[in-house]
Amino acid sequence: MIRTLHRLPLALLLIGILCLSALGCSSSSSSSPSNDDAPAIAATVNIADGRFDPRVLDIEIGGSVMWINDDVAAHDLKFLPPNKFSSGAIKPDGAWVHTFTSAGTYDYYCDYHNTMKGSVVVRPAP
Repeated sequence: MIRTLHRLPLALLLIGILCLSALGCSSSSSSSPSNDDAPAIAATVNIADGRFDPRVLDIEIGGSVMWINDDVAAHDLKFLPPNKFSSGAIKPDGAWVHTFTSAGTYDYYCDYHNTMKGSVVVRPAP
């Protein structure tokens, strides 16, 4: 009986790790939103051949942009100050969505390939 009770915490720990591993395989930064609360996509940027296409976007406040990695290598987006957010790794065939809630110009680059640069110009709604 004591041996069985001693093994129970270990079994529960292993089950918990397996459950967390299964949940951790799904990342919002590498897949597009699929639920009803997902933001409407105002624009899409394709990542291919070592560049962002289009390189410059113009959207309204509240618009969401989806970056789709159609390249063979992973990429990320690092936004220049004063914006301090980033996408994390976007694997090939992955995507990342960001909603812009303030007007301004958001310049970004790929930290893995720093010659890849782009901008999102966010303007107030008319």
